[in-house]
Amino acid sequence: MTATENPNVLQALDEHRATFLEALKIRRRSPATIASWHGSLTVFFRYLAGQSIADVRDVSRQAVKDYQLWLLAQDYTPMTVATRMQAVRRFFEHLEATDVILVNPCAGILLPRLGNRLPKAVLTQKEARALLDAPDTQTGLGIRDKAILETFYSTGIRLEEMARLTIHDIDHRNGFLRVNKGKFAKDRMTPLGRKACDYVREYLQKVRSEWSRSNRDERALWLSSKQPHGPLKSQAIEVMVKQYGRDAGIEKHVTPHVWRHTCATHLVADGANIAYVQRLLGHRSLRTTQIYTRTTIAEIKATHAKAHPEARSRDHDSHVYKPAIGKEGEPLMYRRDHHEA
Repeated sequence: MTATENPNVLQALDEHRATFLEALKIRRRSPATIASWHGSLTVFFRYLAGQSIADVRDVSRQAVKDYQLWLLAQDYTPMTVATRMQAVRRFFEHLEATDVILVNPCAGILLPRLGNRLPKAVLTQKEARALLDAPDTQTGLGIRDKAILETFYSTGIRLEEMARLTIHDIDHRNGFLRVNKGKFAKDRMTPLGRKACDYVREYLQKVRSEWSRSNRDERALWLSSKQPHGPLKSQAIEVMVKQYGRDAGIEKHVTPHVWRHTCATHLVADGANIAYVQRLLGHRSLRTTQIYTRTTIAEIKATHAKAHPEARSRDHDSHVYKPAIGKEGEPLMYRRDHHEA
């Protein structure tokens, strides 16, 4: 029996999903997470409908295990399976917490093991500089975009956190940025590097002061260049970053999250304490941050293979000297003054 043969089943399940997603909004989970879990639960509900399960209280532990096996049989990647199962797990935790169900059927079910995956893309120092130099700072738009890119590189801030910044969250005189209600609803203070401070100051004095004339009450830090100069949306920031990546001739898929990976990797490569990087990025677990130490080691090996005299004299196809990631083989070093407060 298919989902279309059980429209009432999906309708009943959707009511529980609506309350779950509303709870996520109250907890300030990111729109991207909410959208991802909405889609994951849609897949799960269709599976339940196909099994003629119409009530969340009828979902057994075996049914959840069978669903996970079904996902694996669809040739999804382990990451996709883990994401969809995570949504199901959190959904039933919510139902248990709100007394909709007495027993959580996901309890004790292990998710697929993902391992410590290296970031898919990290910019080299040369690429980072090319991207930062892409905006035309002779225009107001270019000044704003330059300030945003420098802030991304300096702080490793998330896209949604960047879009939510207000004029009260930036202290360019003392070199600090405040993130309000970041991921997991946590606040944090991060240092803002000298160059980022300089460009944010220029944006505030030369650009934002003009754009905000029509609305003095607007508190968003980043304003749209289009009338009536309202807050710049996260989607627009993402499009802007991708466009400058193309303008800079970077072959990698450049996104705001790539900036985050790049900031962390360059800091670790330059000797920053891993606990400091954890606090900067707002990671809950140090294990998450330690991924960047593996990225740095891989790049060092790649550089050694390309530059060291003894390495060059050996067979370049040897697995010992084959670059682990990237094509450039450049050391991911980063000038300390870029991140100084």
